[in-house]
Amino acid sequence: MGTHALPLSGYCILDLTMVTSGPVGTMMLADMGADVIKVEPLDHGELSRSMGTTYVNGENRMFLSQNRNKRSIRIDLKTKDGRETFLRLASQADVITENYRPGTVERLGIDYKAVKAVKPDIVYASISAFGQSGPYASQPANDPIVQALSGLMAMTGEPDRPPSRIGSPYPDFGAAALLAFGVSTALLHRERTGDGQQLDISLLNGAIFSCIPRDGETLATGAAPSRMGSAHPTFSPYRSYQGADGQYFFLACFTEKFWKALCEALDDPRLNEDHRFRTNALRCENREVLDAVLAEIFHTQETSHWMELFRERNVPSAPIQDLHQALTQDPQVAHNNTLIEMEHPTAGTVSMLSLPVNFHGTPARYKTAAPRLGEHTAEILSEYGFNDEECQKLFTNSIVAGMDDGEVNGHGV
Repeated sequence: MGTHALPLSGYCILDLTMVTSGPVGTMMLADMGADVIKVEPLDHGELSRSMGTTYVNGENRMFLSQNRNKRSIRIDLKTKDGRETFLRLASQADVITENYRPGTVERLGIDYKAVKAVKPDIVYASISAFGQSGPYASQPANDPIVQALSGLMAMTGEPDRPPSRIGSPYPDFGAAALLAFGVSTALLHRERTGDGQQLDISLLNGAIFSCIPRDGETLATGAAPSRMGSAHPTFSPYRSYQGADGQYFFLACFTEKFWKALCEALDDPRLNEDHRFRTNALRCENREVLDAVLAEIFHTQETSHWMELFRERNVPSAPIQDLHQALTQDPQVAHNNTLIEMEHPTAGTVSMLSLPVNFHGTPARYKTAAPRLGEHTAEILSEYGFNDEECQKLFTNSIVAGMDDGEVNGHGV
């Protein structure tokens, strides 16, 4: 299949985003054919190139994980010439994405109004922690700050322990998915009407949206969800248990059908005859008694025994795996082609996650690993109509840079 068959082939995105939410969202768009150009600062490039502690041959593993299928150009946006260079590129682009703190793009002169003046039908997508306006808009924040404000952290953890951060940066990923959805929808709207638009995506809105259906329960009862560890507020049994070997597994009886299947599998009169367990409402009301009975039963056999038994009896359950086990040992993950390998010029062979949507007609295409800083500066300028003299001036005046300061790839300066 050629690149031309991809749904977003032919669309150009100038990507000013950094760290996780924006880069993951634009990577999803790049996987489906969009030409995503990372516009990076001259000095050390996008922030995630130098964050954390995990590197492979000098390349940041975080950056490698979320920037495949992109090209990199280095521009000093703090200068007049840098701003003009960006706007010249923007005049030929389809989408601008950014996740600076609100107000920053206005100060740089590259905000929606400035870009729309040179490209009237531009789709301009902004990601922020809280939104582009409002009482929190100018405050610094990241994923766990949003978890704290959204209610996610308060409902996560054991009942007798403090609130806990979710292990993955879920609000970041939510914003990434919303960015990909928003940009794709805005481009479809533009195809139908000719109109571009501005998109305002916040981690806070996405995190609260992910609380469905807890929102309905909270608003109906006037009480926020309490911390219940792995248990569920409206289903029982629905939590983690331990087998005789100490290994944890999760059991989820969220319908009466599954509860009956569990009772048949365990064949214990305490479950079948106790009136306190006859309905889900009663089981929730008496969950401590039920959990004690189940814990006693489950401690008689190893977890692998229960998993085999429950699979045979169609009881929803799974061993609790760590991320390394899930990525490298789980047969379903392997079958789903969740991990792909790409070659990077300096990092070598890099394993990473594939696009989580399986397009049967237009499958994602993984062409190139994450770009090296400024790798495509000269190439992009040439494609966008900058002649040799203009390129030479920009490089010489340190308005742009290639992989090494002053390097003009192919321009002989």
